[in-house]
Amino acid sequence: MEVEGTNRALVIGAQGVLGGLTARALTAAGWVVRSGARRPRPGQVEIDLGRPDSVAATVNEHELVVNTVPHPDLLAERHVLEHGGALINVSDLPAAAGRSLRAVAGGARGTVVMNAGLAPGVTAIVAADLLGRHPAAGELEIVYTVSLAVPRGPASADFIHRGLTAMARHRTALVPLPAPFGERRCLGFGERDAGWLGGIAEGRIVRQYVCVAEPALHERLLERNSAGAMADLPRSLIAMRKQRAHVTASTEPVGHWIAAIHSGRRLSVRTVECVGGFLGAARSTVVFADALRTQPTPRGCFDPEEIWTLSGVEAKLRAAGIAVVSRSPAPT
Repeated sequence: MEVEGTNRALVIGAQGVLGGLTARALTAAGWVVRSGARRPRPGQVEIDLGRPDSVAATVNEHELVVNTVPHPDLLAERHVLEHGGALINVSDLPAAAGRSLRAVAGGARGTVVMNAGLAPGVTAIVAADLLGRHPAAGELEIVYTVSLAVPRGPASADFIHRGLTAMARHRTALVPLPAPFGERRCLGFGERDAGWLGGIAEGRIVRQYVCVAEPALHERLLERNSAGAMADLPRSLIAMRKQRAHVTASTEPVGHWIAAIHSGRRLSVRTVECVGGFLGAARSTVVFADALRTQPTPRGCFDPEEIWTLSGVEAKLRAAGIAVVSRSPAPT
């Protein structure tokens, strides 16, 4: 593949919270980074994901592309599949986007990794490892922890709002999350979009939940859920929050939970723990980028768990401040 061995990267969406952190994390890891944006600032390059000519003029098959913008047309991804190179998508797209891309990936010249980052991404790799160890498990339980007080862009706010309003009343589960969360009643999330795990979850039930780090806000959500009013959740409750210039990355705790379940009993549990959700996603992306640079990768469209294993990336994730922790299963 053209990008194997390169240390050059193009980050699309570098003016956003995740894109800016990713560009900085790649630079710190020794990558030579071009920052791309639709309205570029000095030192950035222009790329408009709604214009094929702009994508063709900017995307280089000898340069790893990291896309942090959830553009529905997937022009950058389609360009890489057709013309070569490699791309990692870490944006908050519905799982159906990856499935639509696979439909046109036959005979691909390049490699596209969808649903990368921390969650989904690292969490999917952990889930695949759990199912490999417990093939009898008929259910996966995944809890994403999220802070609604940290800076986030409109795409991230829309993703959270979409997942919370998928149903009027969600299923809930009492889950003993790692500190500082503790045991929390978690709220069903994105039930109609639980397809990030692709083929590894085939034939299994995947239950996704969310736990909001701010207890008072989480309780408000649980109250609305009990009243069957989640579908009408005001957007103002899950609003975008702009990051001021020169502000460092947020440091909220992250403790995503992944459990393999058989006949209603948790067989095995792991948590993905770090500081800062966006920072963890950026650092995870660097681990995946380094893997693409150093390891032969097949051409086509893939999810992270299809080309990487937990044993292959765990040490590098830990060195990046992302710990995968085994925990004693608790009663469901």
